[in-house]
Amino acid sequence: MIGDIVSGSETSKIILIEDSIDNSGRSLLLSYAVSLSQRVDEVHILLFDVRSQDTYEAVKSLGIQNIRVHDGSKDLLQWNKTPGLGLHTDVKTLILRGRASPGTKSVAIVIDSLSPLLTHTSPPYTCKTLHGLISSEDLESQVLQVVSLLHGDLHDDHSLSLVHHTCTTIQKMVPVTTPLTMYCCNTLHKKVSGKVIRITENFNLLEDFRVMDVSEVKQVTKSIPQDSNEMDPTANLPFNLSLSDKEKEARSQVILPYTYNKERQDSLLAKSVGEGKIFYQPDEADDFDEEDPDDDLDI
Repeated sequence: MIGDIVSGSETSKIILIEDSIDNSGRSLLLSYAVSLSQRVDEVHILLFDVRSQDTYEAVKSLGIQNIRVHDGSKDLLQWNKTPGLGLHTDVKTLILRGRASPGTKSVAIVIDSLSPLLTHTSPPYTCKTLHGLISSEDLESQVLQVVSLLHGDLHDDHSLSLVHHTCTTIQKMVPVTTPLTMYCCNTLHKKVSGKVIRITENFNLLEDFRVMDVSEVKQVTKSIPQDSNEMDPTANLPFNLSLSDKEKEARSQVILPYTYNKERQDSLLAKSVGEGKIFYQPDEADDFDEEDPDDDLDI
């Protein structure tokens, strides 16, 4: 699943990579950036995080021509009034100014990361920013995909749930389960048809950030053994709640009243040759009323 989403064969508009201090997702973010650079005209990377300089150096070493980097990590709150990307910068206007040519037909946006925005602003503002980027018509280009990194261990569950609701794919980095793999993530993917897929996968990344060696992690459920010393609540009752085999057999042979089995129907039909018979077997939910429904009428 993760290979299909990164390559673009599985459609997803807003992708969130949620990592932690022990399980970084920045390499997976770069894998998306490299893959998007092969599918769209331009990829715009927005750097908000202090550690996003690692992303900048990696992109610079790859030498991909159609990737534009907008660095806002050095003056995020724009106290020094530095021109360019900041916390409250109009991203759409910034991307319009940073495009290489006005005839760009498709763009993709990669954000490293959403945590500064979610820390200094409200969760609704962050969700509105994400949704506005993917549905924006002001860019004069089709926004194919928005991929964001988020440090999940820095935020509360309420903020995370709001961001998760906005995204179409959430990939949470978790510890690896096998010694031969580098990364592992839990993926929740919302398909266009409405179907939701949950899967855990191990994978590796090559030097050019291509996804390799993907393998699904099977969830093993362990059955809880029954305690032999557990007390039986029916052990000391003055009456018996269970039936013996002989009693069960006798119960199965009892014919309930007001029911027509095959033998009773055959006997009644044999007595009434040449005339019709209507047999009605009531259900449990039927409510019989023997009174005359017109008894209260004065006729």
